[in-house]
Amino acid sequence: MDRTEPANEAALSKVETVHSPGGGLAGALDRIGFTRAHAGVVALVLAGMFFDALEQDATGAIGEGLKASFGMDTGQLALLNTVTTIGGLVGRLVTGYLADRKGRRFALSLNLLLYTLGGILSAIAPNAEILHLSRFIVGVGLGGEFTVGLALLAEIVATRYRGTVSASLNIGSGGVGNFVAFGLFLLVLGPLNDALGGTSLSWRWLFVLLALPAVLVVVFRRYLPESPRFLLAQGRVDEANTALTVLASGRLSRRPAEVTPYLSTEDIPDAAGDRVRLTELVTRISLRRTAAIGIASWMSFGAQVTLLVLMPSILVAQGYSVTSSLAFTMVMNFGSLLGACASAYLAGRAPRKTVVVSAAILGCAAAVAFALFAHGVALILVLGATFQFFALLLNTTLAAWSPELYPTRVRALGTSVVNGIGNVSGAVMPLLAVALFAAGGIVGVFVMLAVMYVALAASAVWAPETHDRSLEELNPEHR
Repeated sequence: MDRTEPANEAALSKVETVHSPGGGLAGALDRIGFTRAHAGVVALVLAGMFFDALEQDATGAIGEGLKASFGMDTGQLALLNTVTTIGGLVGRLVTGYLADRKGRRFALSLNLLLYTLGGILSAIAPNAEILHLSRFIVGVGLGGEFTVGLALLAEIVATRYRGTVSASLNIGSGGVGNFVAFGLFLLVLGPLNDALGGTSLSWRWLFVLLALPAVLVVVFRRYLPESPRFLLAQGRVDEANTALTVLASGRLSRRPAEVTPYLSTEDIPDAAGDRVRLTELVTRISLRRTAAIGIASWMSFGAQVTLLVLMPSILVAQGYSVTSSLAFTMVMNFGSLLGACASAYLAGRAPRKTVVVSAAILGCAAAVAFALFAHGVALILVLGATFQFFALLLNTTLAAWSPELYPTRVRALGTSVVNGIGNVSGAVMPLLAVALFAAGGIVGVFVMLAVMYVALAASAVWAPETHDRSLEELNPEHR
């Protein structure tokens, strides 16, 4: 044992030198590594992401039910999706601000409560107006779920695990979530449709099934520790040490009897306790970073939502039944799961720019191939799954990249702004795609997606590379 300790100490010292120039909090997290407590935090955040994906996909799947209940057409369905995504934009910005003011844990609990209330209201909506209101509330609740979750996970893990852990969120949402979503939709709107009251009622039961399990997540999230980086940025060094001790212990359910003093008052940033200042997001460095990742997010998220919303309608227009179109879309979303997993794998091993630019170019090729050759079941499934693979590889990598670009004081808000730009795209681009689909069919839609991916690759080049660099190195917090 004595012979190994010097080597271990030397290794830890090297980690501090490479990943955290000033030691302190980043060095402490590097020494703690990844424990069962970290895995518990990831699981609790992932649970919220899972419901996020199911709600995001629901509009396209229940289209026929909404047409039967409220007489909606394809354009009105796209508008309903727009209302939800606008709610998501509001939720992202408000919750991001609250997370930087009151803490990541507070914001995550508030998000899921709003989502649950909005989901139940959706299930009992008596008319289209109340349905639009309920979907707006759901959007507000889910809007900050993803971005605050990203900020929390980026802040509680060692540098070497940060990219992989952050990217894992999309495995639960865009990956498993998208795949399971259409399996659930197929079950409820297919074999169980008649038992649940037919096409005009089964979609209501679907919203109930999406809302109620989220209550359990709200209950278990009381075990979430606060981000030690947030606490230190507030000057609350004792609480930061408690959070670090909980993470090191590997158990979330018990408060530690003895707190390890990982940090001292010397580690408190000069700006500790400052109010969240929006001006920090409009400095020259922040504006360049926001523009680069924001444009990329617009292209990536807009392309993904467009496909999710329109794919069932595209397949029905090609002569397939509603049930078949849902089954095809579910199979295609297996590509989403693989893309999210690929991003999580690459996030810990490859530079962000290399992954994003390469995936954008290949995604562009996949979009063109779908437009030209997607005829017949086999090609529809293979090419659709291929496009979804690159869509989620891009979305996931950009999501992991965004919280790394901002200092702790405005990390949640900055991440929310970047993702909010993508959120606006999710509201706007499906409307444009509906017009292109009416004018040029499936070719027009996928040509639009291909052009968006070219723009994505060009914009990502201007963002800073963050792979294998600590958050403190990327965003010095001492002034």
